[in-house]
Amino acid sequence: MVTDPRTLERPRVVVLEPDLFFAPRLVDVIQAVGGQAIVVETPDDLVEAVGRWFPHLVLVDLSTPGDWAGAIRRCKLLPHTRQAPIVAFGSHVDTAALARAQEAGADQAWPRGRFMAGLPELVRRHLLPTPEPVPGCQDPPSPSAVAGLLAFNQGRYFEQHEYLELAWNQEPGPVRDLYQGILQVGVAFHHMLQGNWRGAIKMFRRGLPKLRRFPDVCQGIQVGRLREAAEAIHRELTAGGPQALAQWTPERLPRIAFDNPYGVDDPEALVELPE
Repeated sequence: MVTDPRTLERPRVVVLEPDLFFAPRLVDVIQAVGGQAIVVETPDDLVEAVGRWFPHLVLVDLSTPGDWAGAIRRCKLLPHTRQAPIVAFGSHVDTAALARAQEAGADQAWPRGRFMAGLPELVRRHLLPTPEPVPGCQDPPSPSAVAGLLAFNQGRYFEQHEYLELAWNQEPGPVRDLYQGILQVGVAFHHMLQGNWRGAIKMFRRGLPKLRRFPDVCQGIQVGRLREAAEAIHRELTAGGPQALAQWTPERLPRIAFDNPYGVDDPEALVELPE
């Protein structure tokens, strides 16, 4: 059951909850924070919903009949769903179920009372995160990173991959994940233009979680703008399926706004790629 599917632009939370009287309580909390609740009733539906909707958060009621542990395990094994955070909750006396949920891959497993008390803050933290300061964000981007950004904005998505991969390999700090996230969004754009819907979805779901960890501006790069644009494209492709690719042309794909400290617009003038 998808609650209010017309609001799919909101951050999504997939909820495995078979109790139709309890589910509205969860939905109310999620919507109060500004999220979109997608409620499912079986473990198999959970796996399908997580794969389809790319949620910011997954909630699993351990009283659900069926193999919920297997569903959690499948979500954490699949490349396009493994980054979705999963929080399980169940009876405080059923410590075996709580332990089994964590063994299956749940990021957290809480007794029901604690879960309900902390639910508003839990949802807020995942749907409206406040990025913490990232070491290196105040530094200028490396020449390899700027070469990648320039190639990205020129629509040369294969070349941007090469430059940003070089920047990623050269950067020892956490900002390297920013380079990789941008790289993967660029590869998603490449797949879109090649008509590869599945490949585009896969790369969006690898890159977007990385971009979500960074502030709106890092190293002079307007991360927030790119993230917002890429999230919107991903939502449109998810809802529309492969046929949604037809309307996308190179001119419609977003560019990255950033401060270029090197005053050079040619990637090759900045960096020579290794053979």
